[in-house]
Amino acid sequence: MSVEALASAWARTEDAPDGSIVVADSEISGRLRGGTPWRHGGDDALLMAMVIRPAIDPLQEALLWLVASLGAADALDSVTGATHMMQWPDTVVPEGDDGGDTTRCVVNVTTQLGPGRVEHSVLAVRAHLGGLEVTNTPQDTKALLLAALEEQLQAATRLIERDPLALLEAFNDRCVAMNRRVLVSLLPRGEARGRATAVDKDGFLVLESSTGMLERIAPASLRSIELFD
Repeated sequence: MSVEALASAWARTEDAPDGSIVVADSEISGRLRGGTPWRHGGDDALLMAMVIRPAIDPLQEALLWLVASLGAADALDSVTGATHMMQWPDTVVPEGDDGGDTTRCVVNVTTQLGPGRVEHSVLAVRAHLGGLEVTNTPQDTKALLLAALEEQLQAATRLIERDPLALLEAFNDRCVAMNRRVLVSLLPRGEARGRATAVDKDGFLVLESSTGMLERIAPASLRSIELFD
């Protein structure tokens, strides 16, 4: 079905331990945030999902989007030697591509909450390998990127557990929306606009209007985001 569905079922029914990984060459019904279909696979794509069991407050659930995005960006950095940036909440692009025209990978997060805790979360990463400046074969690149994703997603998970403010700082420093005017389309309808000032301690994007009013956008409320200079 999808790497998220497989990883989530493993976590629920077989108590998959923290750090367990599902990898697929293709998906029947791969979905991104909001249910957007994903139709890529084969040698030019890496499809993976990691089960994590973070020791965090359930109110920090939205911060797990930052964990997934930052971990994916750091993994691409280590494999390619280039710097990658994040478009809140789920997209990784090369440095300098402020418009997000060259998407390197997209993350998705699904979380199961329990009484006062996060039972488990699944961090899915779908990466385009085409266009990466590497000299390895596609299969070698997949293996290198998978190993880097395992390491960096775990590192970002440990960071949110011990120092969520450091996670926020690392994400905000590399978020292409910061200090830009943005237009946000909301679910199920509506829109918001303003200047993006930060991703806050709850993982919400903060917009400041021309009158100084602040509006917080949750990842679950986002349909799409458009950046302006």
